[in-house]
Amino acid sequence: MQVADRIERVNESIVNFYLVEEAGRVTVVDAGMPGNWGLLVDGLARIGRTIADIETVVLTHAHADHVGLAERIRSAAPCEARIHQADLEYLLAGKRPAGGIDRGASMWLLRTALYGLRKRGTTMPPVATASTFAHGDVLDVPGSPRVIHAPGHTPGACALLFEERGALMTGDTLNTLDVVRGKTGPRISPFWSDRALAVASLARLDGLPARIVLPGHGEPFAGTPSEAVALARAAEKPGRAPD
Repeated sequence: MQVADRIERVNESIVNFYLVEEAGRVTVVDAGMPGNWGLLVDGLARIGRTIADIETVVLTHAHADHVGLAERIRSAAPCEARIHQADLEYLLAGKRPAGGIDRGASMWLLRTALYGLRKRGTTMPPVATASTFAHGDVLDVPGSPRVIHAPGHTPGACALLFEERGALMTGDTLNTLDVVRGKTGPRISPFWSDRALAVASLARLDGLPARIVLPGHGEPFAGTPSEAVALARAAEKPGRAPD
């Protein structure tokens, strides 16, 4: 599904990743779980591209449901993988950063766990080699995104601003689906390395020039980052969560 100018959303159940096309070359933003290869191939076919057209895989953070296909893509295309420098050690080791999870249980948590089991997303395949980026970098890849370092979900968690296309990809810095409780609307992830920092990092998204917010989990948010951040902050206040 095309969600912005030459940006294709690849989605199944709890997984989102994105294909950004420019002059026949493709940036893959995030890489799902190891069992999502067919989703990737189908998404590329929808935009008339193949694995060989992938120039780079840009990862918003080092969690198994976002980097599952990264090494396979890197080897098959072949192409490079890129991640914020603070998450590089976890990506290369196939090791999740230490952290916690918000309390709560529902059928959604079971659904998330079962999907992860089916798609082999319970462990993170290591990536053999990757290059890094830092806050404020404009990446020389299709779409030319600007990196917004927004730590808290992981130490190196980032959003990517595709300013010319009016789109902000937030990874898990801001989601529209809580995959633990099933709540919808803009909010931080229920998984984090530092929860207070994750909330504080919303400020880095506030005011960014975009017309649509594309999260790592949940539906696209048809509004500005400032509007999404305001709703995410409201969801942190008891009794005001936009369910």
